[in-house]
Amino acid sequence: MAEFVIVAVLFLIPIFLLVPTLGKYIDMKSEAIQGARYAAWERTVWYGGSSASPGVTWPGASKSDDEIRNELRARVFSENSGIAANDKSAGNWTGNGAKAAWYNRDGSSMLDGYDAVEQGLKNVDTPGIVNDLLNLVVTVTSAVGSFNLEMKGLQVADVSVTAHTLPIGMSLYDDPGKAFNPGPLTFSDHSAVLSNTWSANGAAHVKSQVEGLTPTSIFANPIVKTIWSAAIGIFGAVAAPELLLLEIGKVTPDTVPPDRLVTP
Repeated sequence: MAEFVIVAVLFLIPIFLLVPTLGKYIDMKSEAIQGARYAAWERTVWYGGSSASPGVTWPGASKSDDEIRNELRARVFSENSGIAANDKSAGNWTGNGAKAAWYNRDGSSMLDGYDAVEQGLKNVDTPGIVNDLLNLVVTVTSAVGSFNLEMKGLQVADVSVTAHTLPIGMSLYDDPGKAFNPGPLTFSDHSAVLSNTWSANGAAHVKSQVEGLTPTSIFANPIVKTIWSAAIGIFGAVAAPELLLLEIGKVTPDTVPPDRLVTP
């Protein structure tokens, strides 16, 4: 009995008291992992406009880093929260507030506020020798035409959660001098998603990509087109009338040939 009392006082009881706190820490780490995965995936889906790399025309749907961060806090780190379209503009926890388990023994939240959850997003070059070679080809091609490719296909997200825990007493008496204060603890995780961001997005982008690969697309330039039309008008009327029907450099995506259309 004496041995059991000594072991219980010095080891078992402190362990039992620490289990809830350790569980909360494990839960925070788990949510940081899920949050990093969520942020990286969202960037692959909402990747266009201002979200794309500088100089790349990408007429796709986009979300700013702040909007994804707000959704992250509302959908992953809020308690009993459904998914809503206005989560991207949320300014505080949604549902029933921050996670219900993330509270100290005196009822105070372990999170100082909405900013306790942080996120970093960036898109970097796709790793590999092939991508390095394509970068050179795209650079040369874009210098002479309008063709361009999005070479940054690796979406990287870093999410962190900072928690504040109350001091833990180390004696049977309420002695602040002998209390253990863990201070702020930060749980973070890193996630990356490799996506194919090279494919064109929308008819306008398809046209831009094809024109860059088509040397005759230079005839779509207004000045060149005017000179060419005048030359075709002169030589076509005299030598070859068929030239009047020739449309050099014309790029029209998603056009169905007239003979494939059926009038009901």
